[in-house]
Amino acid sequence: MRFPAILLAVLCAAGCSSGSDHSATLILDNPTWDRVNVQAVITKSEDCSERSNGYVATKDFVMAKGQTHKVIAPNAETICWRHDRDPNNPVPGDWSEWSRATLFPGQSTETDL
Repeated sequence: MRFPAILLAVLCAAGCSSGSDHSATLILDNPTWDRVNVQAVITKSEDCSERSNGYVATKDFVMAKGQTHKVIAPNAETICWRHDRDPNNPVPGDWSEWSRATLFPGQSTETDL
């Protein structure tokens, strides 16, 4: 009789703790370039370039080869990212096309640039 009660208590505690984390995490990997500029945008919009409707934040950072970088969406919004069009010869403002990940609360996913 004790085992079912303990199991029920553990399941209830696990259910309560998982519902409290609404954030989602995208882990970006740079397996290719010695140094690359990256821009990540956290948004609710379908348009990664939109900076008013649904926009949350922009993160600019530099990644070295072999490095990872975590981008956290506080309420599991979409995370878009882009990098230098030519990381070997970067030109300020000359970006690649957007890549995007739609995440769910509590989710963590990893991808290469």
